[in-house]
Amino acid sequence: MAHLVFIGDSLTEWYDWQERFPRHSVVNLGISGETVEEMLERREYIRERAGDPDYVFLMTGINNVLSERYDITAPYNEIVRNFTTRWKSAKVVVQSLLPVDMPWINNDMIRDLNRHLAEISREHGTEYLDIYSRFVDNNGKPKKGYLSDDGVHLANKGYEAWAKAVEEYLGK
Repeated sequence: MAHLVFIGDSLTEWYDWQERFPRHSVVNLGISGETVEEMLERREYIRERAGDPDYVFLMTGINNVLSERYDITAPYNEIVRNFTTRWKSAKVVVQSLLPVDMPWINNDMIRDLNRHLAEISREHGTEYLDIYSRFVDNNGKPKKGYLSDDGVHLANKGYEAWAKAVEEYLGK
């Protein structure tokens, strides 16, 4: 049994990770509406609540994207540095941002941000888990049924795809 911690925004918060991974101890530290900067501000709270994790799954940034604030690399880098310094024996897993179906957002920007997140992950020796590619079709559009009607949050199919990626990662 591993101790899993999921940290993020509403996408993380609104899923029952403990139910999905019943053989593990799970802490869900998702907060709806949170930006990368706000996560950085609550790092002490996160570190207190997370305990001594075996795996830390991190996904944040979509709220920045939705408000067209794309410069997330500096605070994101600080979050990853902080978590890897705090949890030396844990596997910190940086998860890609997911595509959205919003008229004012081009998913090319999200793909570009994901390249930066992968670089941050490499710099800090963490794992990078590409969830994005599971959410898009051959034309780069969000797969039907993966996102909810608002174009951002996940439908059951989307959560199942994400959880499957985490499960496959844990099974490695």
